[in-house]
Amino acid sequence: MESYISNLIDPRGWVEWIESANKFVSRWPYYLEYKNRRLGAVTKGCVTWASVTSDPNVASKFMVRKFINGDQWILVNIPHYLDLS
Repeated sequence: MESYISNLIDPRGWVEWIESANKFVSRWPYYLEYKNRRLGAVTKGCVTWASVTSDPNVASKFMVRKFINGDQWILVNIPHYLDLS
C-alpha cells in the first residue's frame, strides 16, 4: 500500500505460484493493492487473485495498527507505518 514498485517485480506475482494458484485459489491469501506507484507491476497483468482498491476504508483494515495491532508491540526504532499516510 502506498508503495513504489519497480520493474524488478513481475506483475504476475511469484511465477512458480501461477499454475498451483489457479487450481487452488481458495487456499491462497488475499492480495490487495492501494495507491501503489509502479513501473513494472501494472495491475493489468496481475494474477487473478490480486485485488486493487481505491477506498481508504477498505485499505486501512490491512494496515499495521488494525491488522496486527502493531502499535502495541512494534518498537519505535523499527521503520513502519501504523496507518495510511
